[in-house]
Amino acid sequence: MQHDTEERRHRCEVRQLLRWRQEHGLAWVRDWLAAAARRRDTQQLRSDATEQWARGSRGQPGDWR
Repeated sequence: MQHDTEERRHRCEVRQLLRWRQEHGLAWVRDWLAAAARRRDTQQLRSDATEQWARGSRGQPGDWR
């Protein structure tokens, strides 16, 4: 059950990054990720966000490709 909750949280966070990329641009998202990386590991977040963007996802609720 915990894994499902963590997976859902992670996907929501990835979708938020994709929305921010549309709203603020890639440089802004990179700056946000750099700041977040000082507090925690962001490697999987970066990887999944890059992959989802390449697949055409732009952060719509429930969209995971």
